Amino acid sequence: MVLRSLSERLALEGNIRILVVQTLISTLGFGMFVVIWQPYLVSEGVSIVEISWIQSVINLSSGVGLIAWGVLSDRYGRKPVIIVSNVCRILAIVALIMSRNLVFLLVYAFLLGFSALFMIGNPARSALITESVISVKRATAFSTLMAFGMMANTITASVGGYLAVTSGYTPILYLAVAGDIIGLILITIFLRETLDPKSVREETGESLLTRIKGFLVPEKGLRRLYLILFIFGVGYGTGYSLFFATLVDNYGFSAFQLGLMSSAFSLTWAVASIPCGKLSDRIGRKPMFLMSLSAAIITVVGFLTFRSFEAFLFFEIFSGLDPAFWIPTWMAYLSERVPSEKLSTVMGKIDAYSKIAGIPAPWLGGFLYTAYGFSAPLLFHLVLLVAGFLLVATLKD
Repeated sequence: MVLRSLSERLALEGNIRILVVQTLISTLGFGMFVVIWQPYLVSEGVSIVEISWIQSVINLSSGVGLIAWGVLSDRYGRKPVIIVSNVCRILAIVALIMSRNLVFLLVYAFLLGFSALFMIGNPARSALITESVISVKRATAFSTLMAFGMMANTITASVGGYLAVTSGYTPILYLAVAGDIIGLILITIFLRETLDPKSVREETGESLLTRIKGFLVPEKGLRRLYLILFIFGVGYGTGYSLFFATLVDNYGFSAFQLGLMSSAFSLTWAVASIPCGKLSDRIGRKPMFLMSLSAAIITVVGFLTFRSFEAFLFFEIFSGLDPAFWIPTWMAYLSERVPSEKLSTVMGKIDAYSKIAGIPAPWLGGFLYTAYGFSAPLLFHLVLLVAGFLLVATLKD
């Protein structure tokens, strides 16, 4: 009875339970990979500027993937899109294992971004989550999934940093592939489709130009949300796309230290995630947005003010609060504003605007770092955070 009550409170039921198990298994390898891929490329002789171009390709293909998966999910269902996007992520890491020459690096970057499963939420997966629980549990469901994922990240990030120092980077790449393959098998067998076939619209006879316009142009009533994500895409992309690489290059941080920082971030996110989701369902969305941006601003100010590893480790705690407040609230907020038959498309489009805005951001971050030093990308990010805060303050809950 106690376990059943706890499961109900955490929305840990049906598809959510399957996704939690899949997330835990996949994160065992991929959680390490997220921490080490930039230091790995640095160790292979790839320059900061070249990494910035790779990150730009990831951002570009993420934007394309978010739109494509969103539209396909609303037309053909959530589960097929989730499966294919996971296959893309597996193939991306395989390309990185096969070779480090430019062609394979570009294939890696394109497939990783196109999967829409790297540092962003796949719109088909997000829509399936919202459709798997009742409306008053949506933020809780998202926060529960993130909490389990971040708990796994807390462990794997530090383990990955240690493993990179003691055994090299290659074992981590193989672990990431193995974990994703097992997770893919799990969701293929057990995940349940949530899109009602009757809700899929018939062909309307619209011209190709009209359809493309519908895929790309923001919907009326949501344009302010698109603008907010656009600003954050530029700001976060410039400030953080090359953050780990610049810490290695500028301060000589080791992979193990980066793993500890990532663990602090993930642990904070994991611990705060479920309370934040339940709080969002209770007090509303706008206060949570503002708390998220406050944490983001404190983080950047801390990174700008202090230089020791201990200080960076401490401010990763505030960095972890940022997505814990924001992501479940944002997903629930969108699901309350958009009908189910359009939800995946809108989720994909609005996140795509963020990624498309972030296409030149790694290059800009690399240029600012090279020309003006470590603080320049973060200062640029801080200015846009303040602008975003003022814009979010005008939203109606």
